[in-house]
Amino acid sequence: MHEALTGLDPRISLAIHSVAAILTVAAVLAVAALLRAKGESSRAWGVYESGAPVRGPAVAPVPTQYFQIAAFFVIFDFEAAVLFTWAMSAPAAGVAGLVSAAIFIVVLLVALFYLWADGALDVGADSRGSAVRPA
Repeated sequence: MHEALTGLDPRISLAIHSVAAILTVAAVLAVAALLRAKGESSRAWGVYESGAPVRGPAVAPVPTQYFQIAAFFVIFDFEAAVLFTWAMSAPAAGVAGLVSAAIFIVVLLVALFYLWADGALDVGADSRGSAVRPA
């Protein structure tokens, strides 16, 4: 059985995978169509998620600070992936690897403290409850 699976042409494997993915999506859409409530107007779903009535349009400007926080998260989360790979190869890397990882962590901490001191991480409300207005 193993020889039959590994001996497939890569194009046939791709075709089988594509057909399986398309059939899975079609099955999920079909089940959703069968389970969906029929004949109800969109007004019946007015208060849906939070239970609060809708106030204004759903499209509103998003403050750029949220995008800043997301970018900082991606940057500092990538560091975890780099350190994880270092931890997996730490015995082979030896002291030189430990020193490089320490320098990497120090540089990231300096960047984090700079962002903190600069106020780039101040988003939301301050301790008094008023909104923080970044410069």
